[in-house]
Amino acid sequence: MRSGLRTRLQEALYGYLFTLPVIVGVLVFTIIPIFRTFYFSATDYNPLETQKNRMTVNIQDELLLNRDLDAQQITDIQSLAASFDMVSFLADDLLLELTDSQKKLIETHFNKTAFFTDLVQGKLNENRDLQSLIATYMGSHAKELFPAYRPIFTGIKNYYRMIGDQYFWISLWNAVQFALVVVTLQTILAILLAVAANSMTGGVQIFKIIYFIPSITSSSAISMIFLMIYFKTGLLNQLLGTFGFEPVDWLNNPATALPAVMAMNIWTTAGYFMITFLAGLKGIPAELYESAEIEGAPAGTVFWKITVPLLRPQVLYVIVMGTIGCLQVFDQIYYLIPNLRNRTIAYYIYHVGFKYGEMGYASAIAVVLFAIILAITMLQRRFIKESLV
Repeated sequence: MRSGLRTRLQEALYGYLFTLPVIVGVLVFTIIPIFRTFYFSATDYNPLETQKNRMTVNIQDELLLNRDLDAQQITDIQSLAASFDMVSFLADDLLLELTDSQKKLIETHFNKTAFFTDLVQGKLNENRDLQSLIATYMGSHAKELFPAYRPIFTGIKNYYRMIGDQYFWISLWNAVQFALVVVTLQTILAILLAVAANSMTGGVQIFKIIYFIPSITSSSAISMIFLMIYFKTGLLNQLLGTFGFEPVDWLNNPATALPAVMAMNIWTTAGYFMITFLAGLKGIPAELYESAEIEGAPAGTVFWKITVPLLRPQVLYVIVMGTIGCLQVFDQIYYLIPNLRNRTIAYYIYHVGFKYGEMGYASAIAVVLFAIILAITMLQRRFIKESLV
């Protein structure tokens, strides 16, 4: 009895040890970031503040350049320390951004005698981080001078800000439009491709490979290909030019930029969802098609009355997964669309967080997107359960 229990415990322990890397990876790179995003969404967190006043300087060179102070010629350290304006040197010459309280701390507690002693001894003739260098001569007041950055809690201020942010609503509407058009067309195209592949007697594997390859190709690589296609002097305009059409600036024109990326996305994803529908078609009993053939039902009737209804679980799955993917589309927008008014909400999160440094506001937008995707996922679970009943 005990040996059996010990064996089961060992098996469980080995199982957890083997899965530990995955558990740690999910915890560190998924779960913890999600909770931190919720926290930052209620703050004014700006990661650029952590790098404020971070610079590497050679103090000896700077003093010689800006104040004409040669360390080799300094003889009276005490008088120089008494007369030297350290705040002016840091703020005006080194362009260090100091608040009034920081200036007062430096004036009161900075040990200029020790500073100039080290200068004469050649200890400052090297590149060093300016903040840590100043802190060296501040004694116990170093932490007061450059306290660790802490974002300020703002509650729902970031969420309230979204209401008046026109670019948030524009990017959200662009994402909704993108999802409506792409999901509809990619679903229809994927079903047609699956039906075509299912009815073929030869060359099925080649057919599937041709349409599936775009879905496993790097999105960045595909974006670069379509960038060359959509250029004003690109392949598409050259082709249209042979029929007498004027060249169109597909990606810079607000009327055509988003539809151009939609077309690329449909071409990229239809092959992936074709495999999903093909698996569903394999599960439809052949007897149903045989009965319809005996009854003399036309192909259109068979498609709409048998094939489509029995593919309902797959259709719901493709619609939901496609919608979630479209709401999160980023790289294609990043590479192809320069106009902010045509960009989607995922790109706007990046734009606000990494270009403006407003990570708190970007986190709030990400939370809203998370809530939308969560709601769609819950609807998926409900409708798929109903379709299986």
